[in-house]
Amino acid sequence: MAKGTIITGLDIGSSKISAVVCHALPSLDGQMEIIGVGVANSKGLRRGVVVDINATASAIREAISEAELMAGVNIESVCLGISGEHVNGQTSRGVITVKNTSQITKDDVDRAIQSASAIAPIPDGQDILHVLEQNFVVDMDIKIKEPIGMSGARLEANAYIITGNTSGIQSLLNSVESTDIQSVETLAVAPLASAKAVLQRDEREAGIALADIGDQTTDIIVYKEDAIEHVAVFPVGGQHVTNDIAQYLKVTLPTAEELKLHRGCAWTQWITDEDADPVPITTNSSPPRFISRLELAQIIEYRMVEILEEIANEISGMQLPGGLVLTGGTSLMDGLTELAEEILQLRVQVGYPMELKGLTDRINYPMFSTSLGLSMYGESLRRNEKQAQALRRSLSPMGGFFRNIKEWFGY
Repeated sequence: MAKGTIITGLDIGSSKISAVVCHALPSLDGQMEIIGVGVANSKGLRRGVVVDINATASAIREAISEAELMAGVNIESVCLGISGEHVNGQTSRGVITVKNTSQITKDDVDRAIQSASAIAPIPDGQDILHVLEQNFVVDMDIKIKEPIGMSGARLEANAYIITGNTSGIQSLLNSVESTDIQSVETLAVAPLASAKAVLQRDEREAGIALADIGDQTTDIIVYKEDAIEHVAVFPVGGQHVTNDIAQYLKVTLPTAEELKLHRGCAWTQWITDEDADPVPITTNSSPPRFISRLELAQIIEYRMVEILEEIANEISGMQLPGGLVLTGGTSLMDGLTELAEEILQLRVQVGYPMELKGLTDRINYPMFSTSLGLSMYGESLRRNEKQAQALRRSLSPMGGFFRNIKEWFGY
């Protein structure tokens, strides 16, 4: 297995760190095989931000070691995900004059995107993570996706700029650097990676939102016409539900987590008469303590409504024929999609990672959407770079040939 065909996605979340190792199959365009998975409990993070580099590095080593053992390879580089409420997004527009009005080139497109990036108002303490094309306008005409090869004198680029807190980014990189990993191949915001693993192109084209409900944060990304329209992160997630249960029932966090995962329900209307049997809270108390599943659902619903209303605020006024996709571990909770449809008045579904070759049974869960998406995102960047290099090589000897033909025919 060639070293250059191994690619690893590393998702550092507030509750877990997961690493997914893939083998890029050279004979198939963009196809990958999952060969290793590693998971460790997170340490040293709060709301997606590293607060203890040594503790986080230790947890990263644990996840990477497990993935390496399963895959039978040494992981030297990773595609790293970043999240947290410090992640922000904005649309920016750049305008340039085309060098040769008879044909817009990739260089013109790159200059237009760079112009959009340069004029975007980036707050102090923030660094640019992504500059993503949305659409282009040639000579004040209609919006188009691909201007290369068209003729025109003026090129306008609309781009979506995603930024993150400088110190937060550096702390994350320092945590990875403190392990045996030699390099970070690419850094990508978590919702972008989750969307890569979960959403189909026709869904992104029609208009769709994805919400990844993590442990301490919820990431939102919205697509329209296969371009990112909005990205947001807010600091409420599944851990807040666990905290609510623990405080209300006066139990430990592990006990509250068990109740949430195995008997929890997000919507009280989802509770049926068949759920009338009381749920044991603890097994070692005398006398034993019980709670009805309806009462447990009331605790959970209160917090889930808050999360869903925040999602509703972020996507308010957007036309989303594809509806909303929920992913992340919390998305599997009973009654959540039904409650979300009631609040948002949209079609809501749970998003699972796309099926690839290899160990799909190990990661076919919403909790792995980001880590698998990071591998897929990194592979697509590699493939695009290879295609760009091949294009440059093919055009180098032929550029003069086409230029001579144009001069021969006088244009």
